[in-house]
Amino acid sequence: MEATPALARIPQASLRDQVVGAIRDAIIQGRFRPGEKIPEHDLSQQLGVSRTPIREAIRILEQQGLVETRPKNGTYIAALDREQVKHGLLVRAALEELAVREALERLEAYEWNRLCDELDELLRGMRAAGKRGDAIGATELDVEWHTLLIEAAANPYLSRAWSVAGLSFLIWSPERELYPLAADEWIVLFDSRHQEVLTAFRTRDPDAAAEAVRRHILRKLDDVDRATAPTRTGRALNTRED
Repeated sequence: MEATPALARIPQASLRDQVVGAIRDAIIQGRFRPGEKIPEHDLSQQLGVSRTPIREAIRILEQQGLVETRPKNGTYIAALDREQVKHGLLVRAALEELAVREALERLEAYEWNRLCDELDELLRGMRAAGKRGDAIGATELDVEWHTLLIEAAANPYLSRAWSVAGLSFLIWSPERELYPLAADEWIVLFDSRHQEVLTAFRTRDPDAAAEAVRRHILRKLDDVDRATAPTRTGRALNTRED
């Protein structure tokens, strides 16, 4: 009689990635708030894993700008102020502009059209996720949308820079924290704004395409400014009652 084969051990990297995904999803859902401390011990108990994959996940999330580790004080969800948002978005815009120009130069017309079709399909998925109120699903597709654009440039140095400087602004979107929007308003942001970029892409004009993606990214800063501007009573629009 043959012995029943033992189950294969879960690779440590796989467990680490699951922890990264769990923390990232909690940030998207608002269960972890910017500036909130997240003790390793609590995370270990909540997720039912040892501290080793927790620490590995925190290193990855720190590289992505989602958490910050303060020496002798612990790990916190990153809280960006306006200047940090501005600097980060400017870098992300420059990287995605470069990606568009390099992709247009590298790809044949039919390849670029196929890329646009793939972006269009992702946009339809974002729209559907928004209608379902699926913030995680919509954000995942948004990340995939911009990642696909970055990868089209086939520039590994650009990809690495973007994963550090740009990715966090998709996973933890500054305006999502600074001003709450209703589900239908988020659908408008996902839909119309990406559609404007895609329309410019289909012209295959490098200047128009680069300007469209730059405008798409930097209007986030305009949104944040409008949302945090003082009202007539002197209170910011994003003031909440605790």
